[in-house]
Amino acid sequence: MSFADLANRLDEAVRDHLADDHAAVYHPKTGDPVPDVWVIIDRDVIPVQQGQPTTTVERRTELTGASDVLGDARSGDTVVSNGETWRLQRRDRDDGHMVTWIVVEVL
Repeated sequence: MSFADLANRLDEAVRDHLADDHAAVYHPKTGDPVPDVWVIIDRDVIPVQQGQPTTTVERRTELTGASDVLGDARSGDTVVSNGETWRLQRRDRDDGHMVTWIVVEVL
């Protein structure tokens, strides 16, 4: 089995076991909605800097998904997951494989 095969198996395991939704819909401000997006939603995240929790009192919600879908997203775009709408505020991390956005719930 090649390294690429192993990496694909790992991706599948991450999606299957950690994703909160496999059928979220990404809504860019311009363009057509993208269905069947997998996302991981982490609530009450305490940010870290250089591996240590920050001294700033902050808790936020983060949404992680595949870079090939959400990597080119823009601030203000939305993702609908399990009946909740999340507005993308700021891209926090993107390793070229998975991207994490700081999000706020649209009420």
